[in-house]
Parts: sequence; structure tokens; C-alpha cells
Amino acid sequence: MLLQSLKRLLNNVLNIQHETDEEGTIREINDKIPIRGNNTWMLICSAVLASIGLDTGSGAVIIGAMLVSPLMSPILGVGLAVGINDREMLIDSVKNLALAAAAGLVVSFLYFSVTPLGEPTNELLARTTPTLLDVGVAFFGGVAGIVSISRSDKSNAIPGVAIATALMPPLCTAGFGLAVGRYDYFFGGFYLFFINAVFISLATYMIVKYLHFHTKAYVDAAKQKRVAQAMAVVLIIVVLPSVYFLYNIYTEIKTKKQIEQLVINDFTKRNNEIIKWEMQTEDSLKYVKIYSLGKQVDEKLVKQYDAVLAENDLRDYRVKLVQLDISPEEVQKIAYDVTNNVTQDFLKALELQKLQEQRADSIRRQQQLDLHLAADRELKQLFPEIQNVQLGDMISTTNPVKPDTVALVMIDWRQQEPSGPENAGQGKKAALRPPKPKLQLHQIQEYEGRIRGYLSQRLQRDSVHVISTM
Repeated sequence: MLLQSLKRLLNNVLNIQHETDEEGTIREINDKIPIRGNNTWMLICSAVLASIGLDTGSGAVIIGAMLVSPLMSPILGVGLAVGINDREMLIDSVKNLALAAAAGLVVSFLYFSVTPLGEPTNELLARTTPTLLDVGVAFFGGVAGIVSISRSDKSNAIPGVAIATALMPPLCTAGFGLAVGRYDYFFGGFYLFFINAVFISLATYMIVKYLHFHTKAYVDAAKQKRVAQAMAVVLIIVVLPSVYFLYNIYTEIKTKKQIEQLVINDFTKRNNEIIKWEMQTEDSLKYVKIYSLGKQVDEKLVKQYDAVLAENDLRDYRVKLVQLDISPEEVQKIAYDVTNNVTQDFLKALELQKLQEQRADSIRRQQQLDLHLAADRELKQLFPEIQNVQLGDMISTTNPVKPDTVALVMIDWRQQEPSGPENAGQGKKAALRPPKPKLQLHQIQEYEGRIRGYLSQRLQRDSVHVISTM
């Protein structure tokens, strides 16, 4: 009962047959198989972009080349044609795929023949030793591609598949190998391209069979068996080198870790500074080459390391020590000089930063003083009753977590109308005029409110505190 429920659940989750558009899938793949017209232009541009990206080590440019490459459709066409037994589509797909591959090789060969760079980069090197992991990428990328195309509601998985499977870059790596005479790059790059093409086609074939696409011609059981056997042989031949490459990489990583534990760590504990170390093959002999600084190392220690390696199934390796002619004291002096120079530069940078901060603070203070003087003049013009104004800043600790800076304004109000020079020309009449009455409390409060609003805008402060004196 539980197994049946689990089976129904998996069937509901994994079932993709009810959303399949068989006619649309065949039509879309078949229409894009021919490499002509705009596909030709896209192929050339993709090859040039991939070559430039590989030459300069630019991953972004390589990704762009993957996205515009039209190589995916002929490869999908091969798997679809075998799945539905369409001989005409199969021939057309293989022909166009071969044409596209040849064109990509020619374009990349021409580019790497004239480029002023033309040196092996990490991007090129990464495509020379395909492993079993690349087989997995190609297969599952192909599954994602054909499942996406076969949906009635198309998804956006195709760009991701194009990036993951990376058809054009390995082809251009092969072109680089031809151009510079490095046939290890040629065979490695072309082998990776071949892996991608074969396993994307295989994934397409398997999904087409799973979705029960209608075959174009009847195939008897005996012929189907022969086709399956032929495909199995081809797949084994294609996969075997990748298994070998993966095993070599695994062995190299394992060996490097062993050497690090047995030799490098012990050598460092003996107060010897290692600049770098590497595994090398010279004249069919394998060496652990160590570049070191420090005291002179006895040859007995090197032989001891050779014996340790032999005891741990690494008897093919020999330790080769390269000691640089420089004493530990000189090393310390160089380190001190470098550190001292760095410290001096750091102190100079701090001093310059401090001067810049002081200058900025001085400018800020002057601007604040000018603003206060201007506000003082403007307040006396707006409110003739003001005799004197004092402006400043005050720290408010109402909120101890976040203290606030408050603008403090102290105002002295006039007691009566002034009898200064402005009234001197008005004669006895002005002299006999009684003084204006003292400002009332409600008038002062009204003025304070208006002054508070004005200074909030003028000084751009949220908090303004006004204190009046008579």
C-alpha cells in the first residue's frame, strides 16, 4: 500500500507527458537544424567571441559566445531523428553539425593564427582534459534542453543549457591547438566537444522515447536491438577516455595531499620557509620540487624524505630541494624593510586624512558662523523689537541612546521704542511721543513661535529652542 502511494506520488511529481507538444517540438528543432542565413552569422560571431574570451581569459565573453551559438539545434536533431526513426532528419542534422564544427574550427584557427596574444590561458587549459563529470554535465544539460523545448508552454531553460554544456569554447580550444601546434589542446578540446554532442543527443533520444513520440517509419524489434547495441558501443568508446582523465585527476590530488602531509609539513616545522613547491616530471622522472629559504639542509634529510615517500607507495617520486642563496637574517631584513615602508606609508596616509578632516571641520565651522551672522541680521530686520540675538548649539540628552543637537537662540527684547538717530530728525514732536509699551507675554510667545519656524528652515534644523529675556 505504501509503495503504491509512493509510486502515485512520484508519477504525479515527475510526469511531463501531459504537457508535451510533440508536433511543435519536432517543428522547432527541424526548422533550426540548417546552418544558413542568420544561423551562419551567429555561428561565426559565436566562434570569434569564444576565441577572444579564451585568448584573454574572460569568462563573461565566453558565456556570451555560448548564448549566441546555434550548435544546439543540430545536436538535438540527431537525438530526435534517432528517436522517431527519421532518416532524412538524421542525415540533415549530422551534415549541418559537421559543417558547423568545421566552420568553428576554421574561424578559431584563423583568429589564433593572427592574435598578438595566443598564450595558453586557464580557460583554454580547463578544456583540455574532460572527465566523467563533463559527461554528466552534457547529459543532464541535454535532458533539461529537450524537456524545455517539448513543453507547450516554453520555459527559459535553453540559455542555461547553452551555458552549462558550452559547445563552442571546446571547439575553439581545438582551433587554438591547430593554430599553435599544440595537439594536446586540439584533441582535448575536440574530445570535450564530442562528449557534449554525443550525450546531449543521447539525452534527447531517451526523453523522446520516454514521451512516446510517434515514429516516422516502422522499426522491427531486431533493428531496434541492433541500434541499441550500436549506441551502447559508441557510448562506451566515448566515455572510457573521460573515466581515465577523471582517475588521473583524482590520483594527482590524492598524491599531492600525501606529499604535503609527509614532506612539506615536516619541512616547515624545521624552521625552513617554503616559497613554493610543485610536482614535476623531468626526463620520465618524478620530482617534488621545493623552493626554500633558511638554514642549509643536510642531504641526509632529503634521502630521509625519499624513503618516507617510498614507504607510502610514492616510490616514483624524489625530493629535489632548491635553496635560495639568502640567509635568514637577510630575509628578516627584507621583511623588516617592507614592513617599515608599509608602516610609513600608512602613517602618512593617516596624517593626510587627519589634515583633510581638520580642513573640512574648519570650513564647516566658518560656514556655520556665516549662517548664524546672516540669521542674526535677518531676525533683527523681521522683528524690530529685538535688541540682541545670540545663536549657538546645545546637546540635548532627552534621549540618552541617541543625543540630539539643538539650535539655541537667546533673544533680548527692547523695553521701549528707541530714541536714537532714527528719531532725531522728527523734532520736538518725536521727543514728546511717549515710549511704546512693554511687550506682553502673549506677544513674546507668538514671536518665539514665528522665530522658531523661521530658523528651522533657515538653519535646516529639526529642533530650535528659543529663550527670551526682557
